[in-house]
Amino acid sequence: MKEPKHFLAVFGNPEQPDKDPVDSGRFYLGQRGTDTPGDRGDLMLLYCAASDEKYFMSAPGIGIILTKTKEFIFYRYLPISSPIAKDHIEKTFADDDLNKLKSVKSNTYWLFDISDESFRKATSGVSIKWP
Repeated sequence: MKEPKHFLAVFGNPEQPDKDPVDSGRFYLGQRGTDTPGDRGDLMLLYCAASDEKYFMSAPGIGIILTKTKEFIFYRYLPISSPIAKDHIEKTFADDDLNKLKSVKSNTYWLFDISDESFRKATSGVSIKWP
């Protein structure tokens, strides 16, 4: 069994066309061709940008990738009991991962890989609200 890769999935305003809320289990990629990132079992820290009013600049959950198409990644949404604030993420991310986060615009949906260490530190001590 392979070790999972880790990603940060950035959600913007869920009311825009082709955009889904963070708890939907679906992340819109658009047309990316053959370079769709992520495989079954990989983990995504689900972060909401400033344009998401409900979870403004925080990570309310973790997504376990189930399957993907050229346009979407489908995941199991695991809500965190208390969303992880942006300042905590910034304090725990490695420099390379922090630079990726800082380059995100507030109304954009992005997905990028992060190190195992950044994922572990950012999620250390959080509890999952199991459905």
